[in-house]
Amino acid sequence: MIIRSLTRRPGALQSLAQSACRAPHARRIHQVPTLLNHTELQENGIPGLFSRKQFEIAYTQYQGHIINALNTSTSGSAYQDKDPKSLVVEVARDPMMAYTFNVASMAFNNHFFFRGINTNPNVSSTPSDEILPLINRSFTSLESLQETFILSADSMFGPGFTWLVQTNDGLKILNTYIAGSPLPGAHYRKQSADLNTESPQSYAGAFGPNSRNKDVKKQKALGGVDVTPLLCVNTWEHVWLHDYGVAGKMDFLQKWWNKIDWAQVEQYVSKEKDQSRSAGQGFRQFYSS
Repeated sequence: MIIRSLTRRPGALQSLAQSACRAPHARRIHQVPTLLNHTELQENGIPGLFSRKQFEIAYTQYQGHIINALNTSTSGSAYQDKDPKSLVVEVARDPMMAYTFNVASMAFNNHFFFRGINTNPNVSSTPSDEILPLINRSFTSLESLQETFILSADSMFGPGFTWLVQTNDGLKILNTYIAGSPLPGAHYRKQSADLNTESPQSYAGAFGPNSRNKDVKKQKALGGVDVTPLLCVNTWEHVWLHDYGVAGKMDFLQKWWNKIDWAQVEQYVSKEKDQSRSAGQGFRQFYSS
């Protein structure tokens, strides 16, 4: 099962990690983040998107599970006090820290997904006049962005995330598989390729002669492009299967689109990056969690 394999500890560390988990004095640094209207979500789910049970599975249970795995992975180490976003960037280049990267990235990605949802049933969220020109320049219209984004997410034959990101050239759509991250500095584990379609000859592995060493000098993202994530949708089946059924992925995606919190999206937009597109100059400004 994919969820189990993602969070399975390396065999040599299994007994040690379990002992640390049982220790009564173990510090639990990372906590499940509280969402806006959290109590109402626990009682009622997200009206128009998730039932109470689906929200419990996708956020309460899964976020708690992944946070527990992150605490176990980092307990007693120099990483235990770092937030998931910082951990993702810091350990992305170290193959020995692949497990920690996976759980930190999933903790960040899943929380980012839920933060981008409008959870207030009494508020209708639409893009403002500030972000619409940016959307129109990149996708000609909001409707075109919606169609392209949903088709991109639906086409993922496997779990992952579909992102709307901002670059110096405008807005782009990016798929990351499993626990891949779009964060600048973690682009070497972006995992934008579907490994089901990769050949053995094209796969370097974590420890092989073609693997990337953590000590290699840091560079910009592939192609020299820095990206700012603006929103994402989680396509892992446990997020939507209970409410929508095995054939309900498209229905879920369409209902999710109507629940986007565009005010939250706009908080991440870099005005400097947008202006640099016209001026032909590059800026780096990334959002803070």
